[in-house]
Amino acid sequence: MLSKRTLLPIKQSPIRKIGILGLGRTGMATIKLALKNHIEPYIFDDKPNFIPDEYKNFFKSYHEWPWNELDAVILSPGVPTYLPKPHVVVFLSKNSNVPIISDIELVIRLQGISKWVVITGTNGKSTTTALTAHILKNAGKSVSVGGNLGTPMAELDSPGEIGIRVVELSSYQLEITPSLNPDVSAILNLSPDHLERHGSMANYAAAKAKAIKNVKSDGLIILGNNPNLISLLPEKYTCSLHQIKEADTPRGACKNIALSGSHNAENAAVAARICRHFDISEKNINKSILSFKGLPHRLELVASCNLNGNRLHIINDSKATNDDAASKALSSFQHIFWCAGGIAKEKKLTNCIAHLSNVERAYLYGASQPVFQSELSGLLPLTLAKNLKEATNKAFADAKQFTRQHKVDSFILLSPAAASFDAFENFEVRGKQFTDLAKILCQQVQNKEAC
Repeated sequence: MLSKRTLLPIKQSPIRKIGILGLGRTGMATIKLALKNHIEPYIFDDKPNFIPDEYKNFFKSYHEWPWNELDAVILSPGVPTYLPKPHVVVFLSKNSNVPIISDIELVIRLQGISKWVVITGTNGKSTTTALTAHILKNAGKSVSVGGNLGTPMAELDSPGEIGIRVVELSSYQLEITPSLNPDVSAILNLSPDHLERHGSMANYAAAKAKAIKNVKSDGLIILGNNPNLISLLPEKYTCSLHQIKEADTPRGACKNIALSGSHNAENAAVAARICRHFDISEKNINKSILSFKGLPHRLELVASCNLNGNRLHIINDSKATNDDAASKALSSFQHIFWCAGGIAKEKKLTNCIAHLSNVERAYLYGASQPVFQSELSGLLPLTLAKNLKEATNKAFADAKQFTRQHKVDSFILLSPAAASFDAFENFEVRGKQFTDLAKILCQQVQNKEAC
């Protein structure tokens, strides 16, 4: 088995020829960046869906790549370098002494100017990244935001020498970005995830720790509010260190439904601390936090209807694909009608169970239904559904009756605690189906109330 330690560091000579494996959005953006910088790409995908005509001449089997001439190979984040089984290209790269790097590394090499803010962790990365960029932009800073968030960094123009790149990085990206030297780097939290790729929690933690390994001497390391994160610090560092405390939560976070819950209070605290590093005032920080709309599929308020003076809110948290993420959502509201299901990453819902006092009923669907039913049976009322659509319809009927009867606000919450691939292409498609149905159901109620 190929060890992670066999991955070679990037050559410091100019990059003239590269191999690119994986032609999703990241791969396509990397091709474009390479050509823009007069780098000759050799590209391949095991299952290519679409190759633009202008790139077809570069498409060659990796066995045909000029391995003795390549300066680097860039892998899309989904391509394994270690577990469950390294891709053939990983072995070919090692045997040819060609380093494997990320698209982030290529951007650093080609567009090294500007300041870098790196945000990682198991949960909350995207919200924190988006909120940080939102505050900085509102304060007049030139900002590029992307990475694992959705937009590949290779797709974005440089924000300039005085600009700021705000980058969400996954453990996969951190493993193969050796030149990372950020101005600010934050690790939000750490819980078991992606262990099928890393092999152990220790390996996963080591990958995340790369985010803070080489922070600039005048920079800042931020750690979330968990004392165990201290163990991730490098043996020697000369930059400043700040570990988040409850008192760090900015005032505006408590007033924005898009930042509900203690976990989002902590995300907001991290974003605020990052922005203080760049001399953004407290007034501007709190004003921007109040105007933050949140991210799609992350505690996203997608519909709401008035029921005799009380409101039924419908929240799309489809991005919550594990127990820890879903538990954060359950801790954020009361009178929850919870839709959960998909392909379970863990066999236990330990973290979710701790917050069941906020849940009126759970609606279980998908491949995880038997596992979740076994975990939750006897702890709260359960409804079994054939699919997400049926679960949503049943939850809406029950929540509507509950809201009217008890005269309190209630919440229908899609926070699946599971991956989506048993029934959906990805969590975005799952969230969209839920959102579309929620809007229809609320509109039907409002139309009836208006009659």
